[in-house]
Amino acid sequence: MFSRILQMIRQVIHRMIPYKSIEQATSIETPLSTEMAQALDDWYDLYRNMAPWRKGKDGADVKSLNLASQICSTLARQIVLEMKWSITGGEADENGEAPENERSKYLKAEFEKLIDILREKLEIGLAAGGMTIKPYPGQDGHIYFDFTADWSLYPISFGDNSDLTDVIFRDVLTEGKTYYTRLERHVRDGDSVTVTQQAYRSTLRDYIGTEVPLSSVPRWASLEPTAEIKQADGQLFGWYKVAAANCIDVDSPMGVSAFARAIDAIHDADVQYSRLLWEYEGGELAIDVDPMALKEDHATKELGLPRLNRRLFRGVDAGGEGGNYNVFAPAFRDVALINGLNQILRHVEDLCGLSRGSISDPQVDARTATELKIAKQQTYSTIADNQRALEACLRDVIRAMDKYATLYNLAPAGDYEVSFDWDDSILTDSDQQLQQRLLLATNGMMGRSEMRQWFFGETKAQADAALQTIRDEQLADQMNNLQAVLPNIANGGNEAQ
Repeated sequence: MFSRILQMIRQVIHRMIPYKSIEQATSIETPLSTEMAQALDDWYDLYRNMAPWRKGKDGADVKSLNLASQICSTLARQIVLEMKWSITGGEADENGEAPENERSKYLKAEFEKLIDILREKLEIGLAAGGMTIKPYPGQDGHIYFDFTADWSLYPISFGDNSDLTDVIFRDVLTEGKTYYTRLERHVRDGDSVTVTQQAYRSTLRDYIGTEVPLSSVPRWASLEPTAEIKQADGQLFGWYKVAAANCIDVDSPMGVSAFARAIDAIHDADVQYSRLLWEYEGGELAIDVDPMALKEDHATKELGLPRLNRRLFRGVDAGGEGGNYNVFAPAFRDVALINGLNQILRHVEDLCGLSRGSISDPQVDARTATELKIAKQQTYSTIADNQRALEACLRDVIRAMDKYATLYNLAPAGDYEVSFDWDDSILTDSDQQLQQRLLLATNGMMGRSEMRQWFFGETKAQADAALQTIRDEQLADQMNNLQAVLPNIANGGNEAQ
């Protein structure tokens, strides 16, 4: 009884951190409701494959399919799979060439580092309902990035557009058995942002402890306790929120996990999967043997088994003479269990905005091309909505990078242009589209320039220039061939004379 009470207390403490500990240290309350805080904690556990139902009430473990992580991984891969981006020094000229300057080159090189790790961080953001990407300048002149999932944020207030106007970020540094916590608060007021830093020291991992000067921690000694950035045009970070309505707290501006609506179905899937595994384990072939038929090992005094798989034979008192055998070979019910599991997985897909076959068996039923297209529409809508949300976040990140480049003289001043291109290959069949467009071009309903623009992603000026080059090369080849043939024609005429 005491152990159960202790476990409950630990669970409550886990849910309180970092919320209650930050509230106690700063005397600032968060507007997060109890339901929202509980949901964030649940999403954290499910993503780590630590669902509460894995330990059954009767002591039986429930095997997990780890669907929460799989859903987020599938979505993250599809969201960024075809992403194309560019940072240039301005708009492209008539030839389709975009100018560059030192500022755009610097931003492009630094932003590339973020893109290299974006997919894995986005997966965690999808699980948490969102994440912030906060750039910061390093002492080496480069820009680095902090990724904070929503379950680690401490929001204080939101703006009219549901953006974070006041938020605290938590950074923990461990030195031996001492834990240092840095609370970095960003407050936006109009076009200005005020950043305050506080450091705390504790000997307990999940307790912030007492405040200490920033200078007492070498890693943070160079940080200013308070800094004001004017004309910031927004917060100095980007905030990505999963593109879905908040089904936990309808009044909260916070995002919800990509699998928030499917938690009950994920539970059902794990239970059904456990039934399937038990069917395989419990239905294994076995031979019940009367103990009189088994030989005793004189060394161990145990009944010996034949030299085959040890779990194939079981000693059972048959109540008769030795040598009685009974084969245990029940018929498996795996087909029915697999079908039931697949139906649950389909329900999970529907709740998460995934098309059929994303995590369920795609070979269960045949579909026409039209049915497959309709099935893809659901995933396409989910992916497209999240791509727009992610693009807005990344544009804010680049804007913050530009502000830091100006404040710390990281690169010469200059204008920059940002563009993103999100491919729709999830919905469309590129081969089919190519055949359709070739047919239009053959029938004179589509120009070659337009065809190149679609296929190669060129501008009109680039496509026209490429086509002119092709025509010039073809004309040159024709002239060369003609020059090679003319002498033979002339010699043939002379011979005829």
